[in-house]
Amino acid sequence: MRRLLFFIGLFGILLQAYGQNDTTYYLWNPITGDLDYISQVNAVNDSTINYGTNNTVSSDTLNGAVGHGNVINTDRSMAIGYYNQTTRANNILFGTNLEADTTYTVTIGQGVTAVNRLVNSKYGSIGMGYFATEPVLYVQSGYEAGESYVADIGGVSIGGPDLDTLTALQINEHLSGDAYFLKAKKWVDNTLTDVFTVDYDGDATLTGTLTADSVICTYVPTIHQAAGDTSNYNTPDKIGDMFIDTSAGETYISVEAARGGWEKLNWFWPLMAILSLKRRRRR
Repeated sequence: MRRLLFFIGLFGILLQAYGQNDTTYYLWNPITGDLDYISQVNAVNDSTINYGTNNTVSSDTLNGAVGHGNVINTDRSMAIGYYNQTTRANNILFGTNLEADTTYTVTIGQGVTAVNRLVNSKYGSIGMGYFATEPVLYVQSGYEAGESYVADIGGVSIGGPDLDTLTALQINEHLSGDAYFLKAKKWVDNTLTDVFTVDYDGDATLTGTLTADSVICTYVPTIHQAAGDTSNYNTPDKIGDMFIDTSAGETYISVEAARGGWEKLNWFWPLMAILSLKRRRRR
């Protein structure tokens, strides 16, 4: 009997949802006796969808809200989750405590609270983040409002659509007015500071101190320094590395990547000058 009443009630709700607008429906659960499901159906010209509780959806076209506490006061936007909101058109929000204050965005993640939402303010972007007030990852189209691009592109292009063939990841110029084409930052005293920048002329600028660890690789000689002889750095990384004794002013080069593989260079250049002089005299 309880199951029969449940299905009769469900059938009645479906009939109401089909025939009416702007109505809140409470589905009584005959098993528990509670109103444990609420569905708001607010269809305007068959273009607005509102399922869940306490959602606010404008009467404009092509909107949708699924979940709880979502607010859409514009047109052509969708919010799925909890406490998401947008007052700008053409946005999609998936998650909790999200907001879009520009147009044509997709925002995925979770903000801090309903007051401190994760806000996507980059036009034409996909923004992602978690427990933040600003997305920690943006992927942008690279176009201003009104511009578009349609082509077969494989891979990921950030900052523009012109992806080279067979390129998996490419970072392109974004807008010509931007100061830098590429920028890397680090935290210094709780402040983001530029470490590496490349401007639109292709000039690279390295900010900060260049250390031996910055240039260690298979092909580049590593330069070591210490106030003492090679016993302070007694094993070269590879052949061709250099060691500078800052106390004695002596320079060494490695002839093998092994302990004791250093050869002093202080007499190398004078010796080369003597050999060069002898060759000239023979001529």
